[in-house]
Amino acid sequence: MDIEQGIEVEELEIAGTDVKCLVWDMDNVETAVRELALYPHFHEHFREAFDLIDTSTSFWLEDGAYAPYAESVTSTLFRLRDAINDRASSSETASLPNVIRNFLRFDHPATDSQLAAAFALVLGVQAVEVLANWLFELEVATYDIDADLIEGLRNDSPRQYAALIDKERDRRAGFEIEAREQFAVLRGEANQALLMANLYRQVESIDVSKNGFNTSSLMLRLLDEAFSAKASKRGQEAGRGNQDASSKTQTETMDRRSKIKAAAEKIIAGRRIEKRNLTDAELTNLLFDQTVHGTKKTIRDHLTALGLRPLK
Repeated sequence: MDIEQGIEVEELEIAGTDVKCLVWDMDNVETAVRELALYPHFHEHFREAFDLIDTSTSFWLEDGAYAPYAESVTSTLFRLRDAINDRASSSETASLPNVIRNFLRFDHPATDSQLAAAFALVLGVQAVEVLANWLFELEVATYDIDADLIEGLRNDSPRQYAALIDKERDRRAGFEIEAREQFAVLRGEANQALLMANLYRQVESIDVSKNGFNTSSLMLRLLDEAFSAKASKRGQEAGRGNQDASSKTQTETMDRRSKIKAAAEKIIAGRRIEKRNLTDAELTNLLFDQTVHGTKKTIRDHLTALGLRPLK
């Protein structure tokens, strides 16, 4: 069965704007995001995310128009993003397009570079969703004070309105930490997928008629070189600070890991008492639902380091 047939676009709302298509509706989303009261504080974050989204979308342009299957592919990938991410995280770096084809079909006309770019688009949209909706919810929360008064301030005194939202931001500082962390993780993953898309596009432009040409081997080599160079650059920029166990990054990481360990062991012990099975995926989801442990990928990474996954 073709998984693209009869798909239902998952309900997605960003900054109060309904999104039906990741290809067509992002201009409207960007407009809505720019109208958020605290947008100026996060201008650079959103600029980088929307630039990434625009670049990812451009992979689907063919002769000045978007490919006819761009909408269905991006909608399908958004709907199945968690399953694709789970499968991709346990596969070789260069296999993302093949992982995606398992959820579409292997003879799908989209190129490997388009599929990788589509997943970068999905991750980029998720990043915008997390940050924009946190800012939007701050504004919604202030209307509980006095809706008419707040609406009057928004229209007549934008500075006072923004100051009021800033106070709500201070009261919800914990949510800001979580939103910013999720945004950074998703944007980083989107950048990696886009890097992969660019490398696949380079390979697709090479003459494959030459004897002995091996696309898979070339991709693995290119990706290895690209990610090694990127990791080296990050290391140089970071300096030696994070190598110190007392550094802020290491401290925060170990604090999160200890909390995940305590929560995971509590869940596992509870299931043992109840004599009910607990799967690896279920443990991850239960921890994710607690909202304080980060993204599913972050949780899985910590559980792996702790020797708590996969569950036996």
